[in-house]
Order: sequence, then structure tokens, then C-alpha cells
Amino acid sequence: MRYNIQNFDVLDSTNKCLESMDISSVEEGLVVRAVCQTAGVGQRGNVWESEDYKNLTFSVLLKPIFLPIANRFMLTKVISLAMVDFLKQEIGTEAISIKWPNDIYVGKNKICGILISNKFRAGIYNASIVGVGFNVNQTMFGSNIPNPTSLKIITGKDYEPSEVLDTIMYRILTRYEELRDGKILEIGEEYLANLLYLGKEREYYYRNNLIKGTIKDVTEEGFLLLETFDNKSITCDLKELRFIH
Repeated sequence: MRYNIQNFDVLDSTNKCLESMDISSVEEGLVVRAVCQTAGVGQRGNVWESEDYKNLTFSVLLKPIFLPIANRFMLTKVISLAMVDFLKQEIGTEAISIKWPNDIYVGKNKICGILISNKFRAGIYNASIVGVGFNVNQTMFGSNIPNPTSLKIITGKDYEPSEVLDTIMYRILTRYEELRDGKILEIGEEYLANLLYLGKEREYYYRNNLIKGTIKDVTEEGFLLLETFDNKSITCDLKELRFIH
């Protein structure tokens, strides 16, 4: 599969731009990139802050009609792993991990957020719109963002965002082809191996209550499995659990 990049100077949201198109007439692999994004959205409806001209904000149209709806979380896994692949190539030995479900961390700091919007028709996939916000050259962030980082903060180097995007897209399409080839088990194992805090006892807020637990697994549906200090098992969705850093 090839990709085709459409660049925009200003968009409110690259995801919304793709969603406004007639998906049936758009080829898989279309990438919409905004140099300036005015209303980017992250998980839980949070705003994604990105300094104009410094970072990457883009969305990719995929049509995974080969994928059963029950396995839709596999897309989250492959996109997350693609970003991990890219970072391991760029910064090598730094501690790179996936904060469930799909934030990408370097050490204890967030460098990338992913938001996937799935479209179904007649019980099968119609399309997935994969939105990515990736911090490239930004070094100053708003005080409401608790733990951001960027490639430049980590390496001290300036990057050309368009070149970074090409490399990321190569990684995304490589992982996507693995999914198309049915490597479900291998992808799942790699995702789990890169999961932040896997197997470590930590404090979390679960349904607004402070608990102590250990991440054990992620279900096929994408729910996080926690084991509490008293050996109880909790299945969490995104709205129920908040990490404490």
C-alpha cells in the first residue's frame, strides 16, 4: 500500500478533515497533515497542544476490511508499535514505552498521542482514521501539560518534520502489513512487551478511588487488566482508570 500526503497550512483537526470526506471515493493511505492545527483532540476529549510549524499533526486513512471488528484494538497496537519502532531508530537506548492504550512515552514523558476513529458498515470495517500528534521541535509547553517531551528536547537536534513524517509512515505501513498478514499473536506480544509499568505495582485512580495494583495484561477488546494488592482482578476501560506519574 502506498501513501499520499495532502498538506494544509491550517486545519481545526486533521481527523475531522478526513471524516468530512466521502470515504468511499478516497484511496486507502491518504495522509492529511496540518502545519497549524487549531483544535486537535486527544484521548478523553483532551486538547492536543502543538506549536505551529514545530511538530507533526496528521491523520491517516486506513481501510482494514480484512480485520474482524472484534479485533479492532489491533490497530491501536500496530500504530503504537510503529511509533515505538521509529523512536528506537532515532534515539536508540532511551526508555521508550506505550502508556495504555496508545500514548508513547520516553522515560516518564509523553512524546506522542494517538486517536483512532473507526467506521463500520453492515457489520464490517469501512474505514479507520488514525490521528497522530508527535512532538518534533517544540521545547516550551503550556503549564497545563504535565510531562511533555520532544525529539529536540531529547537529542538537542533540529528536525525537518516532513522527513520525520515520511519515516513514520514507512513504519506505520510496515506494521500495518504485518496485521494484514495475520500476525495477531506476534503483534500482541510486542505490544505487551512495550507496555509502560507492566508487572510493576503502582498506585492508580480507578473510578476516582485510589488503589494499588499491577498491570497484568490487555484484553483483545483493549481493556486493561489490573491485579490489586489483595489479588483481585479489575478490568478497566479508558474512562475508569487514571495513571499517577
